[in-house]
Amino acid sequence: MVKDYLWRQRVKFESTLALSMLEPWEKILCLIIFSLLTMLVMIGLFQYLPQHVMDMQRRATYYLWGQEGDVFRSWVETPGLKEL
Repeated sequence: MVKDYLWRQRVKFESTLALSMLEPWEKILCLIIFSLLTMLVMIGLFQYLPQHVMDMQRRATYYLWGQEGDVFRSWVETPGLKEL
C-alpha cells in the first residue's frame, strides 16, 4: 500500500517535470540543479527579505507622511514614557 502510493507519487513527479523521458544521470543532474536553485532562492528570501521589507516600510512612511522615523511609535507612546 505504501509502496504503491510512493510509486504513484514518483510517476506524477516525473511526468509533471518530464523527467520520465530522461536517462538516470540526466534525472540526477536536473534534480541537483533544481535543488541548488531552490536553496539559493530560499537563502536569499530568509537573508535579504526582512531587511528589504524594513527599507520598504521606511520609504513608505517617508512618502506617505513626509518624515523619516517610526511614525507609528510616536502615535502610541505616551508623554510620560518620553521623559524617562
